Amino acid sequence: MKRFFILFTLALVGALGYGIYLSFQSQDLSDIKGRMENDREENPSSVPGLIQLAAKDRSNSVTITERQLNTWLATKLKARQEGLLADHVKMKGVWVRFDEEEGGRAEIIIEREIKGHPQTVSKFVRIERKKKEDGSFTTYVYEDGGRIWNLLAAGGRFGPARVPQGFLFFTHDAFQGLRDLFSEELTSMEEEITKRGGGRIIFEEDQMRIDFPKN
Repeated sequence: MKRFFILFTLALVGALGYGIYLSFQSQDLSDIKGRMENDREENPSSVPGLIQLAAKDRSNSVTITERQLNTWLATKLKARQEGLLADHVKMKGVWVRFDEEEGGRAEIIIEREIKGHPQTVSKFVRIERKKKEDGSFTTYVYEDGGRIWNLLAAGGRFGPARVPQGFLFFTHDAFQGLRDLFSEELTSMEEEITKRGGGRIIFEEDQMRIDFPKN
């Protein structure tokens, strides 16, 4: 038993060390629409405006493309890195990748540079809507992007590698800060679209679609 405990502890320390190493790497971001300046919309769409349109006109679906969202993020996000590493860490951007894996998911990516070396960390989000017995709907938000080896929920990526949800503990403050920055838009989506409108937020390849049940 003691030997097993020692081996387990060594494996855990090794996994944490590997996770820290991966966090100082960068995943390939070349597929993300709207990340590069020459790939952005010339006249950026107002993402909050599209969300408000969806909330008011519930008869039609509204689509927000990956390029639209990332162009808006690049224009509006006032990203900065604070704390002890402020002189060594440069925030390069925050991006979102939409894909159809695991029934549709979004990946929120923070791109930074540490002493000239690129670094990325990301977080997966999936949304499901389930119908209740009374005919109403409940929306569930899952902070994972599927499973690793069919065992552990994948919370996001450190560099190029998917990591278990528990590893996101180390990036909690960064993602919470992003949520605080966009609390108004997120609250609007939750209240006006999913709660009052009974709408669905669907992640598809390169886009997010918002639609509502037909009367």
